[in-house]
Amino acid sequence: MVFFQAIQAIGNLDIGFFIDVILGNIFFVFALYAMIHIFFNGKKTIYFFVLFAFTLWALIDLETLTGIGITGTLFLLFYYVSKLALLGFVESVPALKKYMIVVSSVSAYLLAWFFVFFVGSG
Repeated sequence: MVFFQAIQAIGNLDIGFFIDVILGNIFFVFALYAMIHIFFNGKKTIYFFVLFAFTLWALIDLETLTGIGITGTLFLLFYYVSKLALLGFVESVPALKKYMIVVSSVSAYLLAWFFVFFVGSG
């Protein structure tokens, strides 16, 4: 329940909680920060770092509370393999090339829906 603990720490102005989380996971903090710096070309890095960190914490807690896990290894395996195959196909067809983002988004939602209702968190 890290997200709710973080919200409580913000409400209590408990800076020690965040220092403990950062020092306890220093590699992952720097890896996430470097990834965000690369993805957003160094613009608003702190803002996106905080946003992504809280979003990741919220997704982890959502999975714990609901039991619906779409971040499991089996889902990610199918997600990345199907994404590579589907986007490779869409990129090779000139008529579909302009719809690449739509096809990518729809395939992700369909795969998540399929896993939630038929496979479960694996």
